[in-house]
Amino acid sequence: MGAMVRQRLTSPLRMVVLFMTMGMPLATVLFVPRAGFGTLGNCYSAALVFAAGMIGQDLSSGTLQLLFARPITRTEYLISKWAAAALATIGVVVVQVGLAVMIMVSRGAPPEARDALMFFANDVLLAVGVTAVMALLSSLVPGLGDLGVLVLAFFSSLVLQGIGGIKSWPAATRAATELQQFMNPQVDLAALVHGPVPWFSIVSYVSTVTLSLALAIVVLNRRELSYATAGG
Repeated sequence: MGAMVRQRLTSPLRMVVLFMTMGMPLATVLFVPRAGFGTLGNCYSAALVFAAGMIGQDLSSGTLQLLFARPITRTEYLISKWAAAALATIGVVVVQVGLAVMIMVSRGAPPEARDALMFFANDVLLAVGVTAVMALLSSLVPGLGDLGVLVLAFFSSLVLQGIGGIKSWPAATRAATELQQFMNPQVDLAALVHGPVPWFSIVSYVSTVTLSLALAIVVLNRRELSYATAGG
């Protein structure tokens, strides 16, 4: 787990993306502290920074062959990779939220504890969900191909959404919605406070995370590995 996180933290490109998406929004909080946590966005990009290529890069480099020569199961390997990416993202969220609270307090606009906890919890769920989806995509393609698949799925959802709107095809619109929800699994916890329990959203989230990890394990277990395929 630690090795993957360290590799991400020493990648200049990943760190630039992480700073731009998680660090720069703090400047808005500094100048407009009363705007609250909404100016911070969410941790989707941070999750991609840590999760992209989590399995695919090991596959391309031939590291998987060496890892599985040890007494470690493929399920343990995948879960550890997913947990590392999710926990690293959550760690970044902790730092971001902590700094945002400190800035707001110093600027005379202390946030409500409930707002801080709600923002943090939503990001935790998003981090767990996105990294699970990326675990599945990364098990399917080598290198950073999982990012390409994600982008392709995103544009496919836009095309389906456009077709559904132009042609008045509910099936296409529904397919676009399902694809978008799969790529962006999250639960709006505010609904738990201000309205009825969003059971459909909760079930959809849990099923997406569970199915993604289960399918990733199946794909990894069925993958044939040999030293001859290293670097392919």
